[in-house]
Amino acid sequence: MAAPVALATVQELADWIGAPIEANTAEYRRAEQCLRIASALVRTETGRTWLNPDGELLTVDENAAMVTLYCAGRVFDNREGMTREGIDDWSGSFKVDEAGAYLTATEKRMLSHLGGSTFGGLSTISTTRGECPPNTGGWVPTDTPNVFFPWY
Repeated sequence: MAAPVALATVQELADWIGAPIEANTAEYRRAEQCLRIASALVRTETGRTWLNPDGELLTVDENAAMVTLYCAGRVFDNREGMTREGIDDWSGSFKVDEAGAYLTATEKRMLSHLGGSTFGGLSTISTTRGECPPNTGGWVPTDTPNVFFPWY
């Protein structure tokens, strides 16, 4: 079975990182793998494939495409997950949430409206209904004076 089509193209990734990625090179193949990894993370987070039954790519939501590019760019630029580097008297550091490919909390929020399931956390469950139907049955008295329940 062939691997699912990535949610973004190598050319889009090259535009995102601001460097050309020539076809038929090792860098191109690495870019394809980075896009496949990022696409798998986005598909897992959203629970959607954006593929038709024949395996062809459907129209991808813009947020899903942007998150795919951002994640793939992170992996492409820093595949070792380095947090610091230095040459001679220059040194620099990078913020890396974890080793390998990952989605940040912001990226997960960007994808949350696309059908992904969230586990844990706070949520709100509505306990009210819309307007009450017209009272057609009368009122039932209670033990509390002047308090009645509608009877339908």
